[in-house]
Amino acid sequence: MAIGLDNSAAGTFSGAGPFTLSFQCSGSQRLLVAVLAGMRTAESNWSWDSAAFNGAALTQQAVNAQFGNNRNVRVAVWTLVNPAAGAAYQLAASANVNLSARLMLMCLTGVDQVTPVGATGTHAAQTNAFSANLTTGIADAWVVGGAGIRNGTLAWSPGTGVTELNDQGTGSDASNDITAFFGYRVGGAAGSYGFAATASGTNHGVLAAVEIRPAATGGSNIPVLFSYFRQLSR
Repeated sequence: MAIGLDNSAAGTFSGAGPFTLSFQCSGSQRLLVAVLAGMRTAESNWSWDSAAFNGAALTQQAVNAQFGNNRNVRVAVWTLVNPAAGAAYQLAASANVNLSARLMLMCLTGVDQVTPVGATGTHAAQTNAFSANLTTGIADAWVVGGAGIRNGTLAWSPGTGVTELNDQGTGSDASNDITAFFGYRVGGAAGSYGFAATASGTNHGVLAAVEIRPAATGGSNIPVLFSYFRQLSR
């Protein structure tokens, strides 16, 4: 079954949280992906505390941070299998982000409900070009992720094969705001796929990405059904 994009959204926040964003999922074999990009002063060991959708906790799949010039940029990718659907629910994320943060969400359909996430990758540096190479273990997987860079006046350009969903700064301050990027890459045959984004200027930043695995096709159940009906005919 092919993976599909059902919905996406994003919001800007600051402070201790929780940061809440109303979001709705629909479709079958769903996966909620949240990318949290934030920046705070001084502390090199701060972390995203938690993320939950309609009370169900998300799992952190990939995270990294870049510290420099008294600023720490941190980006994490979180997922939730089979999120609540049919109405708008609240995504709540908590962390002591005393400067700025972007929360970016997408709901995917047609995703493996047992092992939805495969390879992961991150890149943290003081640069303008961020990338991670992920080797997918199955055909037709997607690579999903995001990035954040210090300076709210910068802009992102997606790398080869990457579809950009969101590119926005938390403000226009070059020191206390970040610009965040959110997107996905559709894979073909199993193999190596780069997830990359280039900023319009150099600064401290982070990129994080994960492999999302498609659900098995209905054909995989045929042997089970054949055995069942064979038993009934005896």
